[in-house]
Amino acid sequence: MDDLNFNVDDIINDVNSKIKSAEKNEANEESVEAEPIADTENSSEACEKADNTDEKPQETPEATHDKPEPILAFHEDESEKDKSEEDEDKEPEKPERQEKKSKSGKKKKKKRKKSKVNNSVFGGIILVIVILTVSLVLAVGGISIGMEYYGIGKTDEDIRFNIPAGSTNSEIADILVNEGVIKNKKLFMLALKFEKPAAIYPGDITLQPSSGYSEIIENLSQMRESYKTVSITFTEGENLLDIAKKLEDNEVCTADDFLFEFNKNQGFDFENDVDDNGDMFYRMEGYFYPDTYEFYVNDSAGNVTKKLREQFEKKYETVKAKIKNSGMSLNEVMTLASIVQLEAASEDEMPKVASVFLNRLDDPDTYPMLQSDTTTNYINNVIKTEADNTASIEHYTECYDTYKCKGLPAGPICNPGMAAINAVLEPKKTDYYYFCNNLKTGETFYAKTLDEHEENLVKAGLAKKK
Repeated sequence: MDDLNFNVDDIINDVNSKIKSAEKNEANEESVEAEPIADTENSSEACEKADNTDEKPQETPEATHDKPEPILAFHEDESEKDKSEEDEDKEPEKPERQEKKSKSGKKKKKKRKKSKVNNSVFGGIILVIVILTVSLVLAVGGISIGMEYYGIGKTDEDIRFNIPAGSTNSEIADILVNEGVIKNKKLFMLALKFEKPAAIYPGDITLQPSSGYSEIIENLSQMRESYKTVSITFTEGENLLDIAKKLEDNEVCTADDFLFEFNKNQGFDFENDVDDNGDMFYRMEGYFYPDTYEFYVNDSAGNVTKKLREQFEKKYETVKAKIKNSGMSLNEVMTLASIVQLEAASEDEMPKVASVFLNRLDDPDTYPMLQSDTTTNYINNVIKTEADNTASIEHYTECYDTYKCKGLPAGPICNPGMAAINAVLEPKKTDYYYFCNNLKTGETFYAKTLDEHEENLVKAGLAKKK
């Protein structure tokens, strides 16, 4: 049971409502099935009238009413009729007969009581089931709460974070929940009341979820030194290998540990939208948001990855709706954005550069390949240096070389910024299929045809005039 903050009262209230509903249905069934019992005196009078007349009672307008009259417990036949004529002048019915009819009425009442007994048994069975169900829920909940309190079944990974000065107990509990140290804020607040620590100190701290609440509170109540931190700026267009080396150079964590942890699923929502086509060299390449981050020195790769994932998810939420409306998958958007990031001479040119690639993708018969040099650079600088063997290099080269593969490569080739992402989602409307940059001036030339493009190459100083 992951969510320990369940409310047993809600379960009990729901069960009570079901019991009331069952009792109501039971009462309805009883009113429908119960046979009408005629009043003893009225019944006797009706019998006397039947014995003292030889004519059938005439129908009255009241007989046509919707509400039926009570049905008598006997039926009159021909022999009874003859006997009635012979005894026409006899005395009224003796008390014994009335007594018999009273006994008959009592028998019917007994049957009705029997029905009530059956219904009571049925209701008792329901009540027992309800009690057992609630008891089971409480038992399971108690076990789960106990496991949470003692840290049973939880990770022993070091989680390093900071508690700001002036934080209240409630705010500290929120921090612990957000960092993944505890799951149940109410349980922690209750534990604080029982433990009654003299003080809880702010500052940097490392905790393990498996420690249990008592040990966590004890660690919080101890004075501690601040950890050394380092601030690192990552620029748009860096790939994961560049980022891993930068983290290692700044003694945050090793490059290998970072690459291993970063390419694992960390349980963030946006990861469900990441395509896993099996041909991506680094599964999470492209999903690192370039920014300035502050890290603890000698931290774990898991803590580093969590910080980076949180930042990317915040940025992803701002463009999530646009991506869904674009007709492209998240992987396609990030892959194209990574190419635009490296190809465009400036952010202002990104929407036009994006339009060139999108135009080519929309006309695959004429332009089956994107022919971007940036993908070749990724193969040379990342795949060929990090792939395990020759077979892997050949496979990933076929998947990433846009001079050989059709359409987009298997995955992003760097980590783009928001400008490149928005350029793909909101490109300029053009009819260009080629572009080139003057590497010295940064000027970009666009062309509709190959002939125009070759002329632009000369203008950009990338080719000699024929």
